[in-house]
Amino acid sequence: MVQIPAGILVIDNDNKKIPIESFFIDRYEVTQEQYVKVIGGNPSFFKGSNRPVEKVTWEQANAYCRKVGKRLPTEWEWEHAARAGSTSTYYWGDAMDDAYAWYKGNSNKQTHLVGTKKPNAFGLYDMSGNVWEWTASDHEHGGKVQRGGSWRNHAVSQRSGHRILSNPIYRYHYVGFRCASSLPGEETG
Repeated sequence: MVQIPAGILVIDNDNKKIPIESFFIDRYEVTQEQYVKVIGGNPSFFKGSNRPVEKVTWEQANAYCRKVGKRLPTEWEWEHAARAGSTSTYYWGDAMDDAYAWYKGNSNKQTHLVGTKKPNAFGLYDMSGNVWEWTASDHEHGGKVQRGGSWRNHAVSQRSGHRILSNPIYRYHYVGFRCASSLPGEETG
């Protein structure tokens, strides 16, 4: 896990300022190998021990995080961690750069091993692309918020501030997750 410093997240569309307390977040998306060790099965469509686990519902992602003494990050924690202090469109700049993300333009229509693209300034990998990531947050129109874009989406979905709504009971071959914690190993709500 990586400790993310406290800060103020400024939301692009309305210049809203959200204070973020320091927290920890996984350096990588949860892999299939990690998921199998804890849960016992692998629901993923694209198989590979170091690929991100996908085809998990929100509840399955949440249950995994709790079993390992962690939790899902809120969407604002997730964005604060992804941006890593940047205010640009993407955490690396204002133009798409294949060196940072697996997306529709370079993924060959599949997930890839976690951590093979460049990390952000906090040392977090795949905060853009590979698989969308479940967050703990409810979307204002129902469902749960997902962040990060995926291998099947265009560059616009990879933006640090981009968010989508998803029904928490659905399982997609382009949605995974990573866990967070207020303190290493401490389970919080």
